[in-house]
Amino acid sequence: MKALLLPITFALSAAPSLAIQGSDSCTTPTTIAGQGSFPYDNTLASTGAEGQTEAACYKFGSSAVDNDVWFAWTSDFTGNAAITTCGGTSDDSKISAYPGSSCPTPGSAIACNDDVCALQSGIIIPVNAGSTYMLQVGNFPGATANTAGTLTIFEDAPALNPANGHFYDFVQGAIDFDSARAAAESMTYLGVQGHLATISDASENAFLASTFGGRAWIGLYQDFSDPNYTEPGGGWTWVTGEPFTFNSWNPGEPNDSSGQEHYAEMFGNGDWNDQPVSGSGVVQGFYVEFSGVTIPGTFCEGTEANPTGCPCGNPGNEGEGCANGTGVGGKLRSTGAASVSSSELVLEGSQLVPNQPALYFQGNNAINNGDGILFGDGIRCAGGGVVRLQVRFSDSTGSSSTTVDIATQGGVAAGDVKRYQIWYRDPATSPCGALFNLSNGLELTFNA
Repeated sequence: MKALLLPITFALSAAPSLAIQGSDSCTTPTTIAGQGSFPYDNTLASTGAEGQTEAACYKFGSSAVDNDVWFAWTSDFTGNAAITTCGGTSDDSKISAYPGSSCPTPGSAIACNDDVCALQSGIIIPVNAGSTYMLQVGNFPGATANTAGTLTIFEDAPALNPANGHFYDFVQGAIDFDSARAAAESMTYLGVQGHLATISDASENAFLASTFGGRAWIGLYQDFSDPNYTEPGGGWTWVTGEPFTFNSWNPGEPNDSSGQEHYAEMFGNGDWNDQPVSGSGVVQGFYVEFSGVTIPGTFCEGTEANPTGCPCGNPGNEGEGCANGTGVGGKLRSTGAASVSSSELVLEGSQLVPNQPALYFQGNNAINNGDGILFGDGIRCAGGGVVRLQVRFSDSTGSSSTTVDIATQGGVAAGDVKRYQIWYRDPATSPCGALFNLSNGLELTFNA
């Protein structure tokens, strides 16, 4: 969930110097790096000629950024960076970001924002570790620069929906549908391009509402060329072109009350509403979805993309093993640091067969170069020096987790790379008749 509306506190070993205030000229930007809170002072800054005509900055009749100061910020991560003055100033601020470390060329703004939390600003941009970006911080045209402020930068990691293996984010800020669609498609996460969220069932809808809340665009609009187009309920189409088979319209919606309501938003409770393309000033942001992401550490998934295949035409979804009797594949994930000096690492299984025993085990090798071999109803992924870690019974939802010290139980040393998997029973509904199945594989590198 986006934290752009909240003040962020960081406990960093090397906090930014209080002398950092931003440069009045983009030819000599103040150099900053990493994540944290960076002081800026534009109370005496002039309004430069650069970055004043960006289309991305157009708001309330102007693209200008008054009393602007400049930073050359180098990212220490690859992902999405949230850059915000929320909680850092009471002024009517404005922020823009550009690639590189020199004065920006016209039309090169990656993102720009005026108001995202009251009169303060926040943007989210895709970044690469070691790359430098120019940040322009100032005020909305005509607003007075009254006080020095704080610019906060942090990594914004999308939330994983364990039910389908997709990642989601909520980008806050008043925005029209077309701009939200373009912004979502400009974002990437772990190498996967985003798009406005498309919703296929009630579970996915509930995940978005419970994880984020707020009024936000989803990737649904009316296609006037659709042969089923009628007002107000026909021709609704997902931006990805996938089938429109599920809806969660608020009672009485869609109603096309203004005669121009052809785009869908989601309320905080998960109900949908049709809106004109502008959002009427009440849509607070948009949901972006990243599907097809390879979850860090996972390998040997039971999907159709795995050349090993599944034993009886029973593939699972992304991030899962081969499908079991419940119709989905078992998942293995971890929480806590993979450290030999602490016992916080926990292996977690989900989508297993409910109320059945499951063996968590460790191996040294990723079998068959990580593609695995057929075994039972699934794929055996981890092997070589196998260590039985713990047997755990899944609960009524098919979930379980380890309670032992993984590093101690597995005899792990700092620097070791170990592979993990779950071998679980499926005695009543086994799709291939083997009566057992396996999760995806998980690879972890241990530190001290």
